[in-house]
Amino acid sequence: MNNGSDIGNRIKEARKAQHLSQTELANRLGKTMRTVQKYESGEIEPSIGVLNEIANILNISPAELIGYQKKNITLDTLSDVLYVLNELNKKAGLHFNIDVNRPPKTEEWSCSLKFMGNDEIADNNADLCLFLERYADERESLEQGLSNEDRFNHWFETELAYYANVALPDKKGD
Repeated sequence: MNNGSDIGNRIKEARKAQHLSQTELANRLGKTMRTVQKYESGEIEPSIGVLNEIANILNISPAELIGYQKKNITLDTLSDVLYVLNELNKKAGLHFNIDVNRPPKTEEWSCSLKFMGNDEIADNNADLCLFLERYADERESLEQGLSNEDRFNHWFETELAYYANVALPDKKGD
């Protein structure tokens, strides 16, 4: 995560924006006022679970609390998507296979990227597979009307916050 005092300052600002005292926030969290003071001063850094609770109470995304800034990626053309695919291929810690099925070998014409969760040379594949599994479930719930856009977006922001500090260095030679 980012510097604890930066997170603490964002907690403090969001708390004040909601017109809550430290005591009120502490009560809603089931913590002591001193614990909230320590969060805000940067003495201790809240766990991702506590950050999620704080974010819910303060009506802010967990990603905003930790200071994660989403990149503005423009995907207006197929060329933009292809560029992102090539950038993924350049990252260490991720590896994917490309499966292509095309007539006349098969009736179906399909292509897929396959990330093996237990790939020994790609230590981030397991996390990516876990995320994609949850993403599929959350997207299905949204599409079936069992969820709504706000809930989906909150879930997604929480995931962004959780993985914000997982670096993907370039592969050697790239």
